[in-house]
Amino acid sequence: MEEVAALKELQEIFSQCAGFVLYVPTKSEVDYNDLSFPLEINKNNLIVIPKDKNSDPFEWADNCLARFKNGPVSVFIPGTMFDVYGTRHGKGAGWYDRFLSKIPSNWVKVGIIDSTKFSDLKLIRQEWDQPVNWIIVRGKASWRVYKARSEPHSL
Repeated sequence: MEEVAALKELQEIFSQCAGFVLYVPTKSEVDYNDLSFPLEINKNNLIVIPKDKNSDPFEWADNCLARFKNGPVSVFIPGTMFDVYGTRHGKGAGWYDRFLSKIPSNWVKVGIIDSTKFSDLKLIRQEWDQPVNWIIVRGKASWRVYKARSEPHSL
């Protein structure tokens, strides 16, 4: 039931978004263009970030800010691993962490990952790591939607 509520909540958020920032999936990243993807994306106002790792993430953030002003905007983010707390591990170059550090905090950050790379256990989060608000997980036969949990506090 919790997953259904999360799906409905995220769809409501998507319906209010002024735009979307999407990525071009590589072979190792989940393709959200699959017809079974559980959410509707308004394709009228979007920016697609290319696979070019040599592009400047701050310039891309500036372009998105100029196009969408202060949102609301949903940003799809790939990763090599996500946890239930929204921690994202990428490919190690920090491109998305730099990009995400420059966009408004009210933009909705959505991680997209395969179920084999999604963890219920807390991943190590470095000080520069930019967490996501939501995680969409592709399983073998279905998709699941999770709202990122608050991180447990250390004693």
